[in-house]
Amino acid sequence: MKYSGKKTVFLFLWLGVCLLAGFGTALLAVRRSEAFFYKKAALMAAGAPERAGEMMRSLKREEPAEEAAGEILLKRFGYEEGGFTREAFGSLTGWLLLFYSLAAGGGMLWYTMGAKRRRRRILELEEYLVRINNGEYDTGIGNREDEYSRLQDEIYKTVVNIRESREEAHKGRENLAVSLTDISHQLKTPLTSLSLLQELLEEQVKGEEGRQLLARMEQQTGHIRSLTAALLTLSRLDAGVLPLVKKEEDLQEVLSFAAETVRSLTEDKKQEVRITGGEGKLLCCDLGWTGEAVANILKNCSEHTPEGGCIRIHVTQNTIYTRILIDDEGPGLTSEECRRIFERFYKGTGGDRDSAGVGLALAKSLTESQNGELRAENRKEGGARFLMTFYQ
Repeated sequence: MKYSGKKTVFLFLWLGVCLLAGFGTALLAVRRSEAFFYKKAALMAAGAPERAGEMMRSLKREEPAEEAAGEILLKRFGYEEGGFTREAFGSLTGWLLLFYSLAAGGGMLWYTMGAKRRRRRILELEEYLVRINNGEYDTGIGNREDEYSRLQDEIYKTVVNIRESREEAHKGRENLAVSLTDISHQLKTPLTSLSLLQELLEEQVKGEEGRQLLARMEQQTGHIRSLTAALLTLSRLDAGVLPLVKKEEDLQEVLSFAAETVRSLTEDKKQEVRITGGEGKLLCCDLGWTGEAVANILKNCSEHTPEGGCIRIHVTQNTIYTRILIDDEGPGLTSEECRRIFERFYKGTGGDRDSAGVGLALAKSLTESQNGELRAENRKEGGARFLMTFYQ
């Protein structure tokens, strides 16, 4: 606001200077015309001193007939109307051109300097926003008074609010991770007790029906254990406290580790996991967690691939990214599944009834935490395809 007031005062002062300059120019023109008239009258009086009084009296009279006769007489000697002021007009025109050239030059200089100053201020604010996007919450954009002062104040307030919100959100995620960790540890004790009780019951139960009930109990206990571990991992990923040890790993080893994790599931359905393109390729990643992500995708593919089918893993690599393609031979994905397949607790059609719906969500989070992305699509040949891309 202060800058706007100063700018208005400056504009009024400039307008006043221009008006004064115009008034002065008009006054100068009048005085120059009077000086020319006085000079020419003096020359005429000096040329005929004996008739000077008569000539001066004639100048004071306004007789149209004598004025017309005088004009004819002047034309006879080569003097026409305006001839006495041409020289003065030329000199005055030069002064006017000089003045307006200086005024235009000053205006252009003022405009150019103002535009340069505005560009510099806009660049400062732009760089400030870039630093904010990079997580640098400094306030080093100056404290000057100009037309951008209000915008600067609003940016500063927004930055403070964003920083406080992010800090609160980060603390909330950390607290959630701690709480889930505590819950996980608390669950381990009853789960261990259940496992011991199941072992004791196996020794006492003799009938086939009892053994089946114990098998279902063991299955559900394992399901609770795996679900608890997955939720704990997801919460630690959200809070940014999951330790990832990234180093150059043999990609074939990573994929083999993942395939070995789901071997019992694929062997029960007589399925084959075929890996191609991974030989001799390296990937900067965390071996254990990356293998966990791939294993969760393989588990989903195994659930949808018919018995005796094949799950194919193919690797492509260039200077920009490493891509892992995982194809199944299932019925493919519906439009809703394509949109929601990576949502937590979402269960698509044809999946395992005991699945909690967090495996693919965990795979996506683990991939993104390592500068990667995960998406799903349908293959032209039929079946679903998962594209896991890690950028260099």
